[in-house]
This record gives sequence, C-alpha cells and structure tokens, in this order.
Amino acid sequence: MSAVTPLFTEFKIGPKTSVNRIALNAMECNDADDQGNPTELTYERYKKAFRGGAGVIFMEAISVVDDSKGRINQLIGTRDNQPALTKLIETLRKENDQTLLFIQLTHNGELGSSEFSRKVCVKPLPGFGGDLLTEEEVKAIIEKFVTSAKVAHDAGADGVDVKLCHGYLGSQFCR
Repeated sequence: MSAVTPLFTEFKIGPKTSVNRIALNAMECNDADDQGNPTELTYERYKKAFRGGAGVIFMEAISVVDDSKGRINQLIGTRDNQPALTKLIETLRKENDQTLLFIQLTHNGELGSSEFSRKVCVKPLPGFGGDLLTEEEVKAIIEKFVTSAKVAHDAGADGVDVKLCHGYLGSQFCR
C-alpha cells in the first residue's frame, strides 16, 4: 500500500461525501463585477479548479453585505446575487459534479476599505477604526449571514464556511 493512499480516500462531511482528501482553500481574487457577481475571470478560475479534481473547494470569501467590502470587486452573496451564483455553480457542476463546494461568508468589519465601503467594528481597536456597530446593526448583520447561507444553499453550494479570522468582523466578536 502506498503512503499517499489516504489522500485519495473518501471522507464524510456531514451528509456529504468528498471523493478524496484534497481541498482547495478560499482565496479572494477581486474579480467580481461592480454588482458583486462573478465575471468571466471568476468562471475560468473556478472551472480550472473543478477540473483539477479536488474533493472539496472552498469558494473565496463573499461578502454578506454590499456596503462593507474588503475589496472593490469582491463577490457578494445577497438575494440579488443569487441568480449569478446559481449560474456559476451550475457551470462548475458540469466541469466536475463530484467536487464539494463550500462558500466562505464574510463581513469585512474594520478591515473594509473606507474608499468604497463602510468600515465598522464591535469595539474600537487602536490603529484600525470604523463606525461602532449598534446592537440592532449587529443583529441585522447576523441575519445577513443567515440570508447569505440560504443563498449559498439555494444556489447549489454544498455548505458554507464562516470567516472568523484575520480581523474580519466575525473574529472581532471573538476578541
């Protein structure tokens, strides 16, 4: 038996089964259109990834809101963007229907760019800044995460990954 055999064995993720243990991590590429929808560059990148045969692909972090982005051309996961995400996922499934697709959801919080978006925080941190969120705004953002998870599901994704790292809003709640 080869030492790499486990790499090519199936494994369960909840009710889903990955055909192997190779995963492609989320990597933001800043190539959505001005409405946050995938462009031809987005399609080509993910089509190549799906052809590669990874068992799991984590789609880049898509913003749960359109007013607080870390990149000017970031993908957005609102109901308005669902038709475009559905079309992308349908196209990717034609490339490889075995690969599981998880969409990473994010809110950029204080790491958003004030040049094109609103920077917000749950508590002020020296050197960063942004508008301090009210309790009502926090509750609304939580609902946006729920909505974006439903958008991902309805668009055909196998699951979501909530980004809780690197200082984005989710990780700010963990400080």
